[in-house]
Amino acid sequence: MSRADKLARVDEVIAKVGLDHCKNTQVGSALKKGISGGERKRLCVAIELLMKPRLLFLDEPTSGLDGVTALTLCRILRDLAHTENCTVVCTIHQPATQIFNLFDDLMILKSGQVVYHGPADQVVDHYAQAGFPCPMHTNPADHILDVISPVHFTRDEIQEAEDNAAKIRLLYTPPHVDDPPEKKRKRGDSGTVWYLFLRSMQNVMRERMVLLAQLAQTIIFAVLIGTVFLDIGTNQAGQKKRLPVLFFVCINQGVFSALILINSFPSERLIVLRERASGAYYVSAYYVAKMLAEVAVQLAFPLLFSCIVYFLVGLQADAGKFFIFVCFMELCSLAATSLALMISTFCRTITLSITVLPLVLELCRLYGGGYLPPSRLPAYFSWLDALSFVKYSYTGIALNELEGLKLHCDPDELVGGSCPLTSGEQVIEQEGFDYITIWGCALVLLAMIVFFRILAFVGLRWIKG
Repeated sequence: MSRADKLARVDEVIAKVGLDHCKNTQVGSALKKGISGGERKRLCVAIELLMKPRLLFLDEPTSGLDGVTALTLCRILRDLAHTENCTVVCTIHQPATQIFNLFDDLMILKSGQVVYHGPADQVVDHYAQAGFPCPMHTNPADHILDVISPVHFTRDEIQEAEDNAAKIRLLYTPPHVDDPPEKKRKRGDSGTVWYLFLRSMQNVMRERMVLLAQLAQTIIFAVLIGTVFLDIGTNQAGQKKRLPVLFFVCINQGVFSALILINSFPSERLIVLRERASGAYYVSAYYVAKMLAEVAVQLAFPLLFSCIVYFLVGLQADAGKFFIFVCFMELCSLAATSLALMISTFCRTITLSITVLPLVLELCRLYGGGYLPPSRLPAYFSWLDALSFVKYSYTGIALNELEGLKLHCDPDELVGGSCPLTSGEQVIEQEGFDYITIWGCALVLLAMIVFFRILAFVGLRWIKG
């Protein structure tokens, strides 16, 4: 289908279910005002109708709705069955008389057993012939439920009921049901990812307050860090501040990036499971679109942060080193968000996600190399050290800043008439950063990003909430 055809189909379905008046309204949530409960029910039906199904299953579509809304929804379903050649099968509990009269075919179940299956307009006569006539001005559905529901009977009434049940069995002939055809699943076209990407971007851009908060947070923390470590210089006192500020910017980018995205998947899990079950798209298409949308938005904040911090702190005035610094801030942010996304897909609730993530981030910070160089950590903790994205981000920007750096001493900093540190290479050796290269750190971070996101897809694909 062309884009114009798809948009026309969407408008057609919206009109069919009576949602024209709220087509540009957000669905909302428990904390955000949106469409009403009845409109939500109709929206769920509309989503299923987009693919023009020949068979539609609905589980108690009127539950929780008022009488008018329930009747409106059932009339929509009746019209679909009569005009769209769509078989609508739904379960319904104690329908009102007007709703009951809309049904064409009726199956009544009692304790998992079929007690009636046939035309809905014949059920009253059926039970009347069996000795259970429906009283005047009584809802047929209520009358039938009274007949089949267990209540206290006398011995004579029980015997009479058994005799009537025998009559019902004689009157009832099970209809012939053909074997279901082989199920064939349609694959979505190549544009599915694009439309899911646009939807994800639209959802992100709708959260204007969240984006503004991220922007304000990025600017405020960048300015605070930059002013606290303002123009550290290249003397010995400045060198003592250089590594702490580099470690702190990695912590800042990692922690805040992860916390922002931790509720990304749990908040959409039920929607994805429902739409996937209806065959609207594959999980892989949703996942790729979601990743592209998140990355497109998140990459802007580390860039802004780097531009402010780098020049306020007074790191090396070299275009190449600035570019590498920005790249590592982006990689650090992506690694942190990848870790958060992975955790969010394996945790079924937001509460569990925000409980697990801080613990993992604390381990990454503790073994990030800012408190103890990797060479000084106990051997039995080396595996934790190797899994910390903070470590490789910090080591990468430290190597980038220290290589080629010339240090000097103020007169009061001389020790025995000589300067303790005169180059960044001495600091690299002293701190134990020489176990890896800048590009080695970048490759490890890229590998972490890919690994975490593959695990996130596995969690999204196979773990159902």
